[in-house]
Amino acid sequence: MKTRHDAWTLENDQLLAETVLSYVQNGRTQSAAFKDIGNRLNRTAAACGYRWNAKLRKNYTKEFEQAKMRRKEISLNKKETQTNQQVLQHGEIIQLTIDECIHYLSQVRCKENHIHILNENIRLTEENKKLYEKKQTLMNKYVQLTNQKQKIDHKYKTLFRLINEVQLIEEEKQLYH
Repeated sequence: MKTRHDAWTLENDQLLAETVLSYVQNGRTQSAAFKDIGNRLNRTAAACGYRWNAKLRKNYTKEFEQAKMRRKEISLNKKETQTNQQVLQHGEIIQLTIDECIHYLSQVRCKENHIHILNENIRLTEENKKLYEKKQTLMNKYVQLTNQKQKIDHKYKTLFRLINEVQLIEEEKQLYH
């Protein structure tokens, strides 16, 4: 039976992240990674899954996207190798039809476009994250400036109230003198 552990160490987190990224990159499931790392850390797969999804995944967004991209590249390379193996059998060259050549070349073009789209997606995700952080910074500055303005407005009103009181006192002095 697994025992409950409350604290995750930095080493545990790094091992969990490395394992998940490795599993994803090699075409295996995150669930399998959680089971494997759970056994190594004497934790449940559920605890590992929760830790990954709740705490770590957001810190490894870029690496996770790259692992998925590498998995797709590996998958495409395997399909390409299978196609090449069909072309060469027992050292003999088999002639391909024009349709088979067109199909093969379109797969190569699709693969190149797909990688470009994944890279663009990663770039845009990072840009979005930076813009979100900039927005948060600007919102914090806006709140600070709004608070400062309210304080200045309060002081301004107090000052004018005092000026009015002084004017009233001066008017009363002139009436009695």
